[in-house]
Amino acid sequence: MPENTIPAMINALHQGADILEMDIAFSSDKQAIVSHDPWMDYLISLDPEGKEVAPGKGLPFYKMTYEEIRKYDAGSKQHKDFPRQRSFKTYIPRLLDLIDSVESHVKLHNLKKPWYSIETKTSKSRDNVAQPAPEEFVKLLMAVIVSKGIEDRVIIQSFDERTLEIVNRDFPEVQTMINVSKGTLEENMARFTFQPDYYAPVPVLIDAELVAKCRKLGLKLICGNNNDKTDIDRVLSLGVNAYCTDYPYSALK
Repeated sequence: MPENTIPAMINALHQGADILEMDIAFSSDKQAIVSHDPWMDYLISLDPEGKEVAPGKGLPFYKMTYEEIRKYDAGSKQHKDFPRQRSFKTYIPRLLDLIDSVESHVKLHNLKKPWYSIETKTSKSRDNVAQPAPEEFVKLLMAVIVSKGIEDRVIIQSFDERTLEIVNRDFPEVQTMINVSKGTLEENMARFTFQPDYYAPVPVLIDAELVAKCRKLGLKLICGNNNDKTDIDRVLSLGVNAYCTDYPYSALK
């Protein structure tokens, strides 16, 4: 399904997903929107006239109002890396609209209420350029989450410890997850003044020693995004709590 869209999340519910994973960016009018990156992705987007979006990062959401963003088509263009994706016209949603749609669908179809794993795609180079700086980013994001009453079903995740520190400081009841692509457990935990609830390294960093260390610390271990069934089976056999993937397990090779 087209990534980070409402139809994708609804479909995931019917695939048996317990957790919906998504990424957050912001418009110029400070609306939290659901998008993998803080700019219009030319690989999946068409402009309001149905024309191709120029390659690169020329359309940052932080310089567009949500009304402008809403007019772009985020589903009709086939992503070159996902040939099995269904393509149809859809839009980039605000986080609050996505939550409303999911919660209404769950209630209507008597489904289990899902968790929301929400990634803050922050970095120092993007602060006040492509997105709000961490303090404002978290304030705006959590205002939506609190207004929808889903704090007890949210995991805030990030590669950037700054946003996780703020969440822990201001909303200690909300669960947090650090994503890592390098370094040891000890090196990554040293970045924090507290212990996050989840540790999510890329698959290559996961071995039996890491599983044992996380278990000793009471740290839930999640395998970062992985579409290789053999590798998923490997990390699960080691005792990893869960994994993130672009496909249902049954569809993986």
